[in-house]
This record gives sequence, C-alpha cells and structure tokens, in this order.
Amino acid sequence: MSAVTKRHPIRPDHGRKIILHFVYKGHVYNIPKSVAEKYEDKSEFSTNVLPEDIFSKIEQKYTKAGVLLKGTRNREGLTQAEMAKRLKVTQADLSKMENGKRSIGKIIAKRIEKEFGVSYRYFL
Repeated sequence: MSAVTKRHPIRPDHGRKIILHFVYKGHVYNIPKSVAEKYEDKSEFSTNVLPEDIFSKIEQKYTKAGVLLKGTRNREGLTQAEMAKRLKVTQADLSKMENGKRSIGKIIAKRIEKEFGVSYRYFL
C-alpha cells in the first residue's frame, strides 16, 4: 500500500542561478551571472575584450594543480595542518601550493601519490 507523500512545489526558472559557461585555454569555467555582471563593461566606448584580460587573474589564483591538491584534501576530510603533517611540509607551504603561489614539485607530488593514491603527474 502506497503512502501519501507531500510533493514539493515546482519552482519556475527564475529561482535558479544562471550560469555562464566560458572555455579558455581548453578549460571550462562555470561562472554565476551575478559574478560575471561585476566585470561588465558599461562604458559608452566599450571595445571587444579578450578572454586573457578577464581570466588572467582567475587563472593565476586557481591553478589546476592547486585546485586538485585542495580537492584531494577536502575529499579526505583533512585540515591543512593534518595534510601538511602527512606530506612532511609546513601548513604555510601547503596553503601556498593550494593557492598557486608555490609549485608543488616532483618530490612532494610523489608523496601525495603515495599517501592519497593520486598520480603525481597531475600535480606537475
């Protein structure tokens, strides 16, 4: 015998966030429209803007290896201090690696592979 269940009301599309999809240097970026609007050029004499101008800061801030390192740490449920201890580096160095301010290097990449089972090649 089936039980009566309460159905959730259906929301129209205006309740969803609108995401803009950009492809830059072979990577797909999904950016909420509210964030993209902050970069809108509203000047009267606006010209075409190259993707390099918009994405250079994003690319510098979020490097592929750093994002992968942070994702690995989050997947394992570790704090930066805990992961740094397992990798035999300081917490400050781990933070710099996650934020793309320090390269990971082959030795540390191999430690990551040994500890977490992620190929070291992703971090180089």
